[in-house]
Amino acid sequence: MMPSTRTVSLALKATAVINIVAALGALVAPALHAELMYSPGTEFSGLTLRFHIIIWAFVLAMGVGYAIAARDPERQTALLASAALGKLAVAVLWIEMLASGYGAWLLLAGVCWDGALGALFAVYLWGRAR
Repeated sequence: MMPSTRTVSLALKATAVINIVAALGALVAPALHAELMYSPGTEFSGLTLRFHIIIWAFVLAMGVGYAIAARDPERQTALLASAALGKLAVAVLWIEMLASGYGAWLLLAGVCWDGALGALFAVYLWGRAR
């Protein structure tokens, strides 16, 4: 069953809020973010800190895009495709990080949230394409 446009709009609004809040937290307090999300002893400095900033600035930008897309998801195919692919990719990466000992168990919440949203957006797009 294809999700309704209203459901996708609500999901985009929730995703916007979560992305913006998570990004601001990760950007303002990278050490706390590392402590909560990654294995003990993870530190950010030099190049690693800069990659952290790039990633979370992008998450913030996507959050703004989700907020805009929530107004009319039917016309946001490109953003929804990017969201589906990105969220499913990060869920898979976080599973691998947990399995490899690089992630804290809090990543499991991200796996569930982003994985579910990625699947929702993919199913919505698939249904519209048929």
